[in-house]
Amino acid sequence: MSNPFHQHLDELNALLVDMARRVGAAIEQATAALLEGDTAAAEAIVAEDELVNALQFQIDDRIIELMTQYDAVASDLRFVLGAVRISVDLERMGDLAKHVAKSVLLRAPAAVIPDSLRLDFAAMGAAAARISEKLVGILAEQDYLQATQMSLDDDELDAVQDRIHAQLPNLGYGSETAGDVVLLARFYERFGDHAVRVAHQVAYAVTGDIHLDRS
Repeated sequence: MSNPFHQHLDELNALLVDMARRVGAAIEQATAALLEGDTAAAEAIVAEDELVNALQFQIDDRIIELMTQYDAVASDLRFVLGAVRISVDLERMGDLAKHVAKSVLLRAPAAVIPDSLRLDFAAMGAAAARISEKLVGILAEQDYLQATQMSLDDDELDAVQDRIHAQLPNLGYGSETAGDVVLLARFYERFGDHAVRVAHQVAYAVTGDIHLDRS
């Protein structure tokens, strides 16, 4: 890509990749803060979410410039319009990581999750981190084949969430602890759902195909 318009498209995609890297780091760090009860790390995650929000505004400005200054062909328009949706989903992924961190701060100095569920939340955090790493590659390379597989990666988060829900009635937790557990599992599950939406947008930008198989 050598003409100015395509250079601007590359710059726009680089911003999306940067945003994806930041939300991936945020969910990984939030999981560590959750498992270790690290309030200092949790506070840093909450503060750093402002950088993700700032990136979204920067992306919005770039999109406006592209839409108003150039006549784009259909495939480029798909990418630009997809970037709008991608930045929204990435911002929400950042918010979900922030919600995990805020849960740590809300219950400090007590632990948010009971010891009996630590392995399950460690598994959710590891799955979310892997999804984030894969998402960075999908965005950086505009990798259609990897994008079509993202739903399978997200299934792991859904399975752990189901396992957590199945255990709750037998563990005898109070309503506050049970509520925290359900919310936290939901934060991770939604993180994965937004990653799938981003992957679908990449696939659509590359091919124009909006129908992706979740099987």
